[in-house]
Amino acid sequence: MVPFLSTPHFSLENTLATRLSHHRKIRIRYIKDTQKLRSLNCYTTKMAQSLVSAISTTPIPAEDQPTFLETGYTHPEAGDFEKTSTFGFPDPAKTWNPDARVYYARRLKSPLNSAMITLSEGFPSRIGNTSLIWSGQDLAPEQYVFYFNEAEIAEVESALKHFTGLNQSISAVGRSTFPLATLGPRLMLLANKLYGESRGLGFFILRGLNPDRYTAEENVILYAGISSYLSSHRGKQDEKNNMLLHLIDLTASVAPDDVRQAPYSNVPQPFHTDTADLLSLYCLNPAVSGGRSILASSWKVYNELATLHPAHICTLAKGDWAFDTFGRSGAAYNMRPLLHLLPKSGRVQFSFSRRPLTGSPVSPRTKGIPDLTSKQSDALDTVHFTALAHAVHITQQKGDLQYWNNFALLHAREGFQDEGKNKRHLLRLWLRDETRAEKWGEVPEVIKGPWMEAFGNVGEEVWPVAPQKDREFVVEQRRSSGFA
Repeated sequence: MVPFLSTPHFSLENTLATRLSHHRKIRIRYIKDTQKLRSLNCYTTKMAQSLVSAISTTPIPAEDQPTFLETGYTHPEAGDFEKTSTFGFPDPAKTWNPDARVYYARRLKSPLNSAMITLSEGFPSRIGNTSLIWSGQDLAPEQYVFYFNEAEIAEVESALKHFTGLNQSISAVGRSTFPLATLGPRLMLLANKLYGESRGLGFFILRGLNPDRYTAEENVILYAGISSYLSSHRGKQDEKNNMLLHLIDLTASVAPDDVRQAPYSNVPQPFHTDTADLLSLYCLNPAVSGGRSILASSWKVYNELATLHPAHICTLAKGDWAFDTFGRSGAAYNMRPLLHLLPKSGRVQFSFSRRPLTGSPVSPRTKGIPDLTSKQSDALDTVHFTALAHAVHITQQKGDLQYWNNFALLHAREGFQDEGKNKRHLLRLWLRDETRAEKWGEVPEVIKGPWMEAFGNVGEEVWPVAPQKDREFVVEQRRSSGFA
């Protein structure tokens, strides 16, 4: 048997590195590399020069355009590939997924200048002394992947049998109805790692379950049951009181690609945060290729911005960012910051979803909403690429339970490919631990409304055990980012 909290010993791979080509195709790929890329700034100029040379010569044919899977961050809509002028591309910050070529070309055109720039009032020059600050290339899987042993899986299955015997709705799943006498206390201790205690990184993976052993409803029950030992308060995912979201590419058979929202398609998603204290994913089936979960330390990103791009801290902290409501409320848009300094805890917190700021191919920005300024575009892209430089890329395995602290981490998703009926299928929960409310429960005043929608009086809970394939549901722009 494999003891709990044990991991296999294998080396960290897929460290982020880049390789540039001056041929017709621009290829940037992940390679094994032990070099520590501790600062995005240390290689900006060289990369930018190569990128400028590459895109200033021959236009790239449509069939040769780099994809997100190849580059890690490029999106087909992120720029006009027929233009040869380096700075002639449309601003990629307005096309949801940013374009690396334009970002680094911008860096070359406007060299860093951090002199004589004062951070916004109260914001620290550096956040330190916490294990929540990390760079992905410094991590090994044994630091965040923990295995269930056979006895613990048996205990989960016994709890599942106990709950089904109660003949209650899934909303009744909790510690009392899903008893884990031995595993439960260990999970509660492991939850401390989500908050930086016990050298925690703010995220971890529980591995060892086989979802093929259970029915669709049983998978939802055991997912909710295990998660209840990490956080007992679950949030609703939308205004229909759905407590669970199925992340799966429903394909054009349900709705066309140009209107189907990101949770129901295979497109990449750039770095963002959600409306929850904790996020969780249960992998029922991984993608055939791509689809990795990408996590980055928010405070690592903050520290690098404060050191190399202090002007961006000021831009991000201003309350003049226009968030598209996509018709969710009476106002067409709301104005608020992306970066917050919380008055009680003093915690620095990112809170944004890129789509309401830029629109996306399937959610065009509402007409009449103020465009991002050049400073805002640059700051938004810098957050993305700084996070990417320090991210950890997690290849999900069938049965993985993934948890992370939304207050401490930014997250993104790699684009992916399915094969026939072999489809990537994940379940998502939003969680909030009321026992940590004093230290971690503080939410920026300007987003308390959406938080209360998710975690307030939910009413009658809805637990869809199968993906919802209603066309109106999967194309709804207001719903695709939850309450962000």
